[in-house]
Amino acid sequence: MHFFGALFVVSLVFFTTCKTDDPEPGGGWTEENKESYHQVLNVQDQVSENLDDWFQTMDSLDAINEAYQSFINSEFVSSATINSQGIAVQYTNGIRGGLFLNPMDEDLKKSSEPLLNSLQANNSGNLKTTVNNRSMILLNPHYYQRSQLTDQIYDISLSNLNRVGIDLADFYKNEEATVDRFTELADYGIIQIYSHGWAYPSETNIEQIYLLTGETANDNTTKKYWADLSSGDIPIVAVNSLDNKYYVSKEFIANHNDFSLDTVMFYGGFCYSFLGDWPDLADSFARGAYLGFDWSVLTFFNANMSVNSMALMSDTSKSQPMDIAAWMNDTELEKSFWHKLDNRTVHILYAGDSDLTLWDDISVKIIVLSSDGTPVSNPGEAGVAYSFKCEVVSDVSELEYVWDIGTGDPPYTLSNAVNITWSEEGKYVLKVDVRNKNNGNIIGTAKVDVTIGDSGEEELIDILKKQNHVYLGFGPQTAFIWDTISSPATKRDYGDLEWDSMPIVWDGFNFSGTVKTYDGLETHFVNGTVSSDGSTVSVVAEQEGYSGGADITYKLTVDNYPVELPLGNSGVMYRVESNLIQNYVTGFEGRWYWSANGHVVNYTGVKWEEIESLYIYFNWGAGAPKPACVDM
Repeated sequence: MHFFGALFVVSLVFFTTCKTDDPEPGGGWTEENKESYHQVLNVQDQVSENLDDWFQTMDSLDAINEAYQSFINSEFVSSATINSQGIAVQYTNGIRGGLFLNPMDEDLKKSSEPLLNSLQANNSGNLKTTVNNRSMILLNPHYYQRSQLTDQIYDISLSNLNRVGIDLADFYKNEEATVDRFTELADYGIIQIYSHGWAYPSETNIEQIYLLTGETANDNTTKKYWADLSSGDIPIVAVNSLDNKYYVSKEFIANHNDFSLDTVMFYGGFCYSFLGDWPDLADSFARGAYLGFDWSVLTFFNANMSVNSMALMSDTSKSQPMDIAAWMNDTELEKSFWHKLDNRTVHILYAGDSDLTLWDDISVKIIVLSSDGTPVSNPGEAGVAYSFKCEVVSDVSELEYVWDIGTGDPPYTLSNAVNITWSEEGKYVLKVDVRNKNNGNIIGTAKVDVTIGDSGEEELIDILKKQNHVYLGFGPQTAFIWDTISSPATKRDYGDLEWDSMPIVWDGFNFSGTVKTYDGLETHFVNGTVSSDGSTVSVVAEQEGYSGGADITYKLTVDNYPVELPLGNSGVMYRVESNLIQNYVTGFEGRWYWSANGHVVNYTGVKWEEIESLYIYFNWGAGAPKPACVDM
């Protein structure tokens, strides 16, 4: 059983009364209901506040036991259960609730390394897919915690799915991922959820698995979905005693979306998402598959499964599309991992049609008409017109071709044969979307890389200085040594100490950045410099803020940390093997201070043999578009 409650405290409230047919929003919401509901909230708010104080003065498990006793001693509580995610509570009025202390999805190692995406854009984009709706939705309620991974999921999947004419149309993060959004999923062929899951009342006795949304509880939504709240399909969760958030059940999604005419790929990217009745969601699809995890899933593994499945299933360089069963059986990437804290293997599984694919029997490719393949096979010249042709194999007879020459200029709707002139030297991606002229749907996409001017590779320092965000991580935190064994500082999350995504400003070879965390309780700073060739980086990274009832500060100093080669597809990573990290860390300080009682806990060392990662990751920014000329 694992608890790290001083850092992540969530209280949960939901209801077990029978669901009734009530067409009026808010039906059944009486004054008696309100009073009973607020009694439960008052109990949970009081226990949450007390728990913050107990974490300051006692071991985490002792503090959790005190919270458990407080629930048991309340006249409004009939039972309570301690589990690995917190405390589940049954109230005398039929309402269920509790405290959510640990999301159970933190990575043990490098949660900010680039995701696996070994595929490159190829020249053939196929036109017809088994998935009938040609768009994808990505819902990420905890973007403020997982932005470094979510941004990669979005960028990589956007590129890969374009090859098969699927548009990553909508991306909702944090508060944008409202309860309403979870009722508007039926218009998408691919549905991806990347969030937290909650096993209730415990992972060993599951009655329901709930999924976190990003919406803060409010009167309008509560009234609108009162029937779902009163049936237990929407819990209400108070995060760190700051914001009440809604969770939803599988039944809520099934009841509020009509998938009966559609083929759907639904990715359940949250803990325990293949437990409870979630696999049955596939039964509501006309055809398709639901993917999920049979236990708590580490967040990097979760994100990597998403990217890899989309990449391989959209790989149109193959003669046949990969279906979901073939992806599951592909041995190049393990579909499971050993969860060393829970002493078990965790798998990604699927329910539904094994032959689900993202494309079928139609192809699109761009042909370079020059005799030597210039400017694709060889560098071209600025100001010279080059001829291209889009070749399509399709049963659709009325087609139109939308060409994007990669300069930032608006796309051009032209014929299948074009002459294109690039006026500036550089590297460009020439792309054509082929549309069904009758309905405007994209039935296929093709891309080629174009080089105009010098064909030499871009220097590392030039690539680096195009990046506009930096992430840092050092840990795991269990390797840090503190001057007391009874403080919450020693019970910190087993994951890395992380600096949130920080926008940075470059001044020559120097960079700096500042960002506040999503909850506004912490501020992260970074100041650093890179060598003239970009091969090493030196940084001073600091944190200051409030957590677990204490004022906290951290300061990490790293000198001449080397770049990791080869470079990835989406940024520049600085990292070494774990046994070498000590050679580059020249300073690390930490301090927790509780003003209420004057208690101070200081960092006194690092168990270097237990340090697993130190990463400094620069992520890319957008470049300025260049002018160009296109003619028929």
